[in-house]
Amino acid sequence: MVKLQNPDFDREFESIIKEIKKEILPTEEETSRGIKAKQELEKRLKEVRKEYPYLKYRFLGSFPRNTWIKGNLEIDLFILFPEETSEDDLEKIGLEIGRRILDEQEERFASHPYVHGKVMGVEVDVVPCYELKSAEKIKSAVDRTPFHHDWVSERIKGKEDEVRLLKAFLKASDIYGAEYKVRGFSGYLCELLILHYGNFKNLVKKACNWKRGLVIDVAKGREYFDDEIEALFVVDPVDKKRNVAANLSLDSMAKFVEKCRDFYLKPEKNFFLKKEAKVGVDLKNELKKRASNILAIVFERPNIVEDNLYTQLERAKNKLFEFLKTNDFMPLNAGYFVSQDKCMLIFETQVREISKIKKVVGPPFEEWVHVKKFKERNRPYRPFLENGRYYAFDWRRFTTPVEAIKDYIERYPRSLGKNISKVISNYELVEDENVINLKIPGFQEFLVNFLKLKG
Repeated sequence: MVKLQNPDFDREFESIIKEIKKEILPTEEETSRGIKAKQELEKRLKEVRKEYPYLKYRFLGSFPRNTWIKGNLEIDLFILFPEETSEDDLEKIGLEIGRRILDEQEERFASHPYVHGKVMGVEVDVVPCYELKSAEKIKSAVDRTPFHHDWVSERIKGKEDEVRLLKAFLKASDIYGAEYKVRGFSGYLCELLILHYGNFKNLVKKACNWKRGLVIDVAKGREYFDDEIEALFVVDPVDKKRNVAANLSLDSMAKFVEKCRDFYLKPEKNFFLKKEAKVGVDLKNELKKRASNILAIVFERPNIVEDNLYTQLERAKNKLFEFLKTNDFMPLNAGYFVSQDKCMLIFETQVREISKIKKVVGPPFEEWVHVKKFKERNRPYRPFLENGRYYAFDWRRFTTPVEAIKDYIERYPRSLGKNISKVISNYELVEDENVINLKIPGFQEFLVNFLKLKG
C-alpha cells in the first residue's frame, strides 16, 4: 500500500505548536480560580464530615491531573462511601451533600444521580461512589474513576500539554466526549492515547494508518487487530475486560483518522479551532436546486437525561428512515436536532410523490408451494413471470413521505422510544421552505451541516 508522506511535517508542526498552546493552555487567572474553588469546597466539606465522619472525598479528573484546556475549567469531586453502604443511602446522602456544598445546583444522572453546580463561579460535579479495594468489584461505572486517576496521574506528568493538544484537536471536530450525543473520545481515553504514543505528534502520525478493529493495550505497550471489534478497543489498564473506547462510534474514529491525515499533510492552526457553520448560504435556493423533499417532525422535548434522549432519537430516526426506504421514497439523509424545549427528526427524500401502483416481488417459479400462495393473494392485478420469477402489481398504501410518516407514528409510536412515544403524538410535520423557516436557536447551523454544504 502506498502511503502519503510529508517530509516537512515535524518542522511545520513545531512552527505552529507554540502558537496553539497559547490558545489552549489555562491562564493563571483560571488556574487561580480553580484552586480557590477547591479550597472553598474543602472548607465546606469539613462541616459536612462532622455529620458524616466515615465519608472520604477525592478530587479527580482533568483538574487535579492538570490536563484541562483553557475555558473548560470544571472540578470533579467524588464522595467515597464505605462498601457496605446501601445504594439508597449512597444516592440520598450523596445528593444531600451536593446540595449543601454547591451553589446553583441541579441534579443530573450518570450511573446514578449526582449534583452539578458552581462554587465561586467554577463548574463542579459532586459524584457519590463506593470506596473499593479493586476495580474488579465495582458496583457502578463511576466506581472505576478513582482507579483511573491513580493509574494515570503519575504517568501523565510532563505530558499534560500533549493531552491538551489532543483534546483541542478533537473538540474542533466535534468528536470530544463519550456521551451518546457525541460518541467520541473521553478525557480518560485521550490521556491513555498520549501515554501509549508518547506525544500528540506521534499519535497523529500513527493514527493516519489506523484501521477498524485496532486493539491498543496501553499497559502492555502493544497493538493488534481483532475482526470482531467494530471500531477501536483500548484496554482499560485497571479493568482488562473493559474497552475505554466502547462509546466511540466507527464514524467518529474515521473522522479522527481523516483529520489526522489532513493535519499531517498540511499542519495548520485551524485544526485546533472550532469552525462555526456558515449560515450565509441561501438555504431556500439550495432546496430549489436539489429538488428533493425535506421534512421535519417537531415535538416536545421529553424530560429525561441526555444520553437516554439521544439514544431514543437515534432509534426513532433509524426506524423512520427504514420505513421510508421500504416504501420506496428513497431517503437520502436523516438526522435529529435538540433545542432547550423541542426535538426534531428530519429527513431528506429523493422523491416527494410516487405512483399509486407498485411492483411486488414474488418467488422464483421453482418454489411451487410459495408460488401457489403468491398467486392466491387477493390483488387487483394478475401475477406475471419475469426472468423466471413471479411478480404482481398492487396499490400502495402511501404516495407521499408525509403520509407514510403520519401512518407510522400513529401505528407504531412505542417503537420510537419509551419517552418519545409519550410526547410525539402532538407533533408538527413541516416540509421544504417551512423547515428552513423554523425559528429555533441553532437550527440554521444544523441545517447547513445536515445538507452537507461546504463551509
